[in-house]
Amino acid sequence: MPRDTEMVVPTADAELPLGKILRPYRRRWRLVLAICAVAWAVGLAVALIPARRYSASVVLAAVPNARNSALTGGITALLGSAQLGGVQSTPYFIAKLLLLRSVVTQVASERVPDARGGTVIERVLEEPAAKIKPTQVEPAMRDILVADVDKQTGLIALRATHTDSAVVRHVATRLVEAASETFKRVSRAQASSQRAAQADRVDSARRQLRRAEERALSFMSANRAFTAFSPASISRQQVEREVSNAQTVYSQARSDYESAVARELEETPAVVVVDPIPTRLLPDPRRIPLRMVLATALGLVAATLVLLMKGEFSRPEHEDESADRGGNGDLPGAPSALDRPHRERVIASGD
Repeated sequence: MPRDTEMVVPTADAELPLGKILRPYRRRWRLVLAICAVAWAVGLAVALIPARRYSASVVLAAVPNARNSALTGGITALLGSAQLGGVQSTPYFIAKLLLLRSVVTQVASERVPDARGGTVIERVLEEPAAKIKPTQVEPAMRDILVADVDKQTGLIALRATHTDSAVVRHVATRLVEAASETFKRVSRAQASSQRAAQADRVDSARRQLRRAEERALSFMSANRAFTAFSPASISRQQVEREVSNAQTVYSQARSDYESAVARELEETPAVVVVDPIPTRLLPDPRRIPLRMVLATALGLVAATLVLLMKGEFSRPEHEDESADRGGNGDLPGAPSALDRPHRERVIASGD
């Protein structure tokens, strides 16, 4: 009778063993090491070959206009006090002003005050002025500049980074000055327009006040005596109210006119320097350990992709065992040392 055979179904592992994951890397360790060595060489080249870069950083604080900030509040203050105060030196406005096209191009055309000479843009692009196109100036300047605003404190951090320390120092210093001068020019232009408009308003209010006073004088001349609660008494109250309203309008217009004149003549700076540029600029750190860690990670990723392409992760496990036995000194088709006594006993029993 035939024997009953039992089918053994291999159970799947609940977890993938770590040794099975690392087996392709151990089997191809020379390839993995070679790829990591190439990644380390590239990381060292990226860290050591480029010239050291210098950063000139300055921290600024916007100077608010006390006169305009006293007039505004609520939603107008949240919107930068633009409704009543016009252009305000808010942190975000100053940060935008520092990177304005006219400001950066003005600084780019200036000469660097050191022994090498040359303009800022010539030193940034390292090319003579004859080869520099006008369209290259603004992008090149923006590549070396960063202006950030701290939302909690409102401080503005301006940083210029380049391989030339004299250039970044000059650019950071002149950008602050040029932005402040630009803000003053815009503020004065706006104040001049407001002064002209307020002058027309004062003239109109003065004429209305004179007409109201003339009506009051004419009424008092025609009605020297009248009884209370009479039509003449009510007319007198109306005339006096017109004169009072005209005086209020004239006083307000005159006050606004004087404010516009004062704002046109004021020399309040847009920003003040909180943390100036240090007297000595140190080069930026190379961060070699961090770059080597990143190079190692990239090398392992590249090695994993190569092993996947070669099908090392899908290779059967018995091939690995036969390869390991072959590595112990036995021939690929010969039995291992553990199986030899059993084969010897089988041969002896056969004899």
